[in-house]
Amino acid sequence: MRNLTLAIAAVLACAASPAPAQDGAPPNVPSRYTFNRVDDGFLRLDNSSGQIAFCSPHAVGWACQAVPEDRAALEKEIARLQGEVASLKSEVAALREPPPPPRPPAELTPPPTDKSEDATKLREDLERARAAFEQAWRRLVEMIVNFQKDMMRKG
Repeated sequence: MRNLTLAIAAVLACAASPAPAQDGAPPNVPSRYTFNRVDDGFLRLDNSSGQIAFCSPHAVGWACQAVPEDRAALEKEIARLQGEVASLKSEVAALREPPPPPRPPAELTPPPTDKSEDATKLREDLERARAAFEQAWRRLVEMIVNFQKDMMRKG
């Protein structure tokens, strides 16, 4: 009989204990709001929208009021950052382009000294070179003719 009483007590204890929640929600889901204590109440951060509200006790209960944003300052900072991003993008684009080829100097010819002396020296040098080539050509032709005569005598 005593075993039967213990079994009934165990069954009643199990039935009386609260069952774990099985609502299908995954554990450790971040909450929508985060609260931080301040002097007169709490600051509430909406984790989904980013809006901040100040919550404080009132005569009727707790009330939360949205914290005003300095929208003009935010817009000014956004505009400044957009300008900075645009200028940085243009700098990056300029760095990616190949550099232009180097420019030649303005004057490619040497400055004139004495044109008549230089022209005379150049003509003399060209005449000596022409005479040397002419003499070398004559010697080559003479050697070929002598070679042919030697071949005709031997053959």
